[in-house]
Amino acid sequence: MLEAYSTNIDVAANTAIPFQNVSLQKGCTAELSGTGTIKLNKCGVYMVECDASTSASTTIQLYKDGIAQPQAQSTGTALSFVTLVQVLENNSCCPCASPVSLQIINETATTFTDVNVCVTKLI
Repeated sequence: MLEAYSTNIDVAANTAIPFQNVSLQKGCTAELSGTGTIKLNKCGVYMVECDASTSASTTIQLYKDGIAQPQAQSTGTALSFVTLVQVLENNSCCPCASPVSLQIINETATTFTDVNVCVTKLI
């Protein structure tokens, strides 16, 4: 489980929202890599919840391994989505394995008053 957030942060158009603070991390199934990428290391189903408030209308969307997830987007100044993400293989030392990467991309340059993401492994 991972919960991360940022407050009063400017985010450029078409870039990943950076999460500057980790408020909760349990285990190693989900971890923040850098500030804008969440890595999922274990196979299973994860619930991804995101909420944010902005100074101007924008759209945020979840990307999984660089691919937009159409079911996980929100537009406006009070933004939120909840979705499930499936991971098929564990990340391991095998050269063919790698973690699943998640990013929440901001469409229009704006200032986020607050933005929060919570990733929970369900099964």
